[in-house]
Amino acid sequence: MQSLYILLTLLIMDSSSSGFAFASSTSERDALLGAMVAWKVNFSSWVGDDPCINWQGVRCDSDGRVTYLNLSNTGIVGPVPQEIASLQDLTVLDLCNPRYNARSTMNAVSGDLSPLQGLIHLQNLNVSFNNITLSSFPSAIFNLTNLVSLRIDNLRIGGPLPKELVNLTKLEYMYLANNSLTGPIPIEYGRLMHLREISLWNNNLNSKIPPEFGNLTNLTYINFHECNLYGGLPPELGKCKKMRNISLYGNSLTGIVPDSWKNMTQLSVLWLHRNRLTKYLPEWLPSLPNLYNVSLDYNLFYGSVPNFSNASVKIMSITCNYFSGATPTGPANLVLNTSGNCFDPINNNEKIRCQQDYFDCGSFFNSLPNGACPRCPSSQSLEDANTCVCTLSTTGDIGGSTGGGSNRGKLIGSIVGVGGLLLVLASLFYVYRRYRKPVKQRYLGYASELWDGPEGIVRYNIQDIVAATDDFDKRHQIGVGGFGRVFHAVLGGREVAVKLAHTSSIQSTAGFRNELVLLSRLHHVNLVHLLGFCEAEGIQILVYEYMPNGNLHTMLFKNTITLDWLTRLDIALGIAHGLEYLHSFADPPVIHRDVKLSNVLLDDNLVAKLSDFGISKVAQEFETQMATRPAGTAGYIDPQYVLTEQLTSASDVYGFGMVLLELISGQKCIDNARADGQNLIEWVEFTLQTGKTESIVDPRLGDRYPKQIYQDIIRLALDCAAFKSGDRPSMKVVVAILDGCRWSVARDLNKMNHSESFQDNEHVDEEAVSCRVSRQESNNVLSESTLVPR
Repeated sequence: MQSLYILLTLLIMDSSSSGFAFASSTSERDALLGAMVAWKVNFSSWVGDDPCINWQGVRCDSDGRVTYLNLSNTGIVGPVPQEIASLQDLTVLDLCNPRYNARSTMNAVSGDLSPLQGLIHLQNLNVSFNNITLSSFPSAIFNLTNLVSLRIDNLRIGGPLPKELVNLTKLEYMYLANNSLTGPIPIEYGRLMHLREISLWNNNLNSKIPPEFGNLTNLTYINFHECNLYGGLPPELGKCKKMRNISLYGNSLTGIVPDSWKNMTQLSVLWLHRNRLTKYLPEWLPSLPNLYNVSLDYNLFYGSVPNFSNASVKIMSITCNYFSGATPTGPANLVLNTSGNCFDPINNNEKIRCQQDYFDCGSFFNSLPNGACPRCPSSQSLEDANTCVCTLSTTGDIGGSTGGGSNRGKLIGSIVGVGGLLLVLASLFYVYRRYRKPVKQRYLGYASELWDGPEGIVRYNIQDIVAATDDFDKRHQIGVGGFGRVFHAVLGGREVAVKLAHTSSIQSTAGFRNELVLLSRLHHVNLVHLLGFCEAEGIQILVYEYMPNGNLHTMLFKNTITLDWLTRLDIALGIAHGLEYLHSFADPPVIHRDVKLSNVLLDDNLVAKLSDFGISKVAQEFETQMATRPAGTAGYIDPQYVLTEQLTSASDVYGFGMVLLELISGQKCIDNARADGQNLIEWVEFTLQTGKTESIVDPRLGDRYPKQIYQDIIRLALDCAAFKSGDRPSMKVVVAILDGCRWSVARDLNKMNHSESFQDNEHVDEEAVSCRVSRQESNNVLSESTLVPR
């Protein structure tokens, strides 16, 4: 009897449990179906009463509760629906676009993610590569205290990096890269003791690297490239003995490589190029047992290079520094780039070529007597004379003593001194105006009211510009663009490019000033920086920073120097960053209209900067006469624009695709000498079909390039130049892919044959060295449940 009672009890409990599970699955089914409707998609497998049975992207636990939802690349559009908040047991949520394919369905998730704030069991969240545009970090994330992996990168999120993320104490993977976040980097992140990987690249952080990061002893990967960082390399990072990958390139970091970093014996990739690091290269660097890829280009290192002949390093680049002594050599399997240094034999007065620039070794060494430090970057001052670390300059109060009388006396003395100086300057200015030679009278009749211009933009005097260009003499002309003729000049002691508008480009005063207001808002490392303007009767002038290496068309087709494959990849990535900024982050958004090689300028470090975006198509409120002209140049014009006369950001993507094909192939987009009169796209597509990919790549590169990566870039270029605008990726996706290519070079070339030829890699895992949109940044290979896709 007792046994029967127990059996009945168990049956009742099982029935109750089953009923609860059914009710739970029913409510979660309704929530999922509601979300599907809200997201404007139709999943054919989402039928039946139980979402745990063969529903696309859905997984459940043993109790029938939905714990896993992966809707990546499914075409969902719009904010996260409130129905998602009903999935209380969710531990994994993936809404990203992990891999770009022109024929796949891309997600376009938007909104502030507020429905997620109640999903307290969530461990893995990935919303990267979507249309989320926010002025501040989504606060819903702060409640997700069980998060292990957070991927909220490649979006349009602004505002400061939030300190509140320190509450996510279980966090191991933090990816916030390629947004519009600002700094400083919170020191509180140094308390995230489980953190393994942190990626903040391409945000405007304007910050030091917190020494508190030395507490993160589980850290294996740090990527802060192009974040506007300053200060030194923290010695405290030497405590991170599991560190494998450091990418800090493209910042304004100063000082030495800390001696404590020799403790990072697992380090494999060290990218510090394009900073202002200095002094001697550490003797211990070659002894790091796992170091594979080192990039120190464009710094201020000097002294001899340590012996790397027995090191594990297989890729090393130290171009454009001040190294001296014997030119370093290495084993046959070491890819070594040492150009642009002061190696023996050399005369101290000899000019050394650094890409297209020249420098004087003797002048540099003479400027460093007794171990003095190199000059700090602009707006920085020396903080530590021993390590040569610089920091942001600050202006102190007048006076320094604590005594009131002393302060008052110094203040009065300062005022008197400044007043006297002003009187002297005023007198000199009067004499200058009274006795200097008059310029040609046609520039003096401008009677319009003076306008100071937007904040941060200088209004130049027409007489000064005329004098600096010898009345716009052809000897000073360096080019002609869509806006007008371009002249090289020196104004205020600085080399500048003066753009004098064609007569046909002259706008109304209101139109020109509106254009200036727009241009003054555009600030990006890959856009040519507007310094000032001038307007006089019949004259409109824009003054830009001067680009000493000219334009990419000349560099590629009319120069004796061959751009190597890695420089070409960096240039392509720079152009993509500039266009992405114009499309996604400019306010209002800007369409360039004329993306082509000659509108890509190169600075002294061969950093690519877009020019001529002053004739861009902008929002209606800023429509000017400039924006009504036909868009583009033959060979780069979007065919959809020709058919519809509708200009969109996809038109810029098309132009970028053509530029990318030219950059890879070394061929012009229009070339009558090409076989059968094929255009560049047709020729590339035909050559691909014949399986002769290597025939597409510029023969000047020989076989010194990674074959699979260039194949991926060629296919990306063709996708960008697709006939239908809807088949083209956005520039945000392009940036992510090219950045993946760049990282594949650093991370995966150790899987290649150790021959000197990148071409000799048939036995290599092709996926391992291809360009990937996501997971391109890490050395770790995680299981699918971590939702950091490979």
